[in-house]
Amino acid sequence: MACVYESLLHALNQEVAALEKIEEPADAAGVVEEVKAALTAQKELLAVDTKELWQYIDNTEGKKQPLIDVLERLALQFGRLVKTNYFDSADLRALLSAQIEENLEAARAKREKIHAVDHDED
Repeated sequence: MACVYESLLHALNQEVAALEKIEEPADAAGVVEEVKAALTAQKELLAVDTKELWQYIDNTEGKKQPLIDVLERLALQFGRLVKTNYFDSADLRALLSAQIEENLEAARAKREKIHAVDHDED
């Protein structure tokens, strides 16, 4: 699991680094292949037993925080892509829209759950 974790972390960092390069619409086309490669690597890595991977992450000192950090950076990039309409890149939209929309829906559900818990105490 250590190798899977390190490869996953690397692939996530690769995706974030590629997205961080985009400053204007013309930059978007230049990162599509990098993002595609990172997503392919992530998909292949998550073919392992994810329960076992999460147990490794949860129970191995120093593994959870780097993953949290890269996921936070990725979330920032996703927000930036939504705000800029994917920098007018149909290719980026095709690659990432499902992943971004899924993350936005999960975040909305989490906020609703927290809000419901807060109101239960009233």
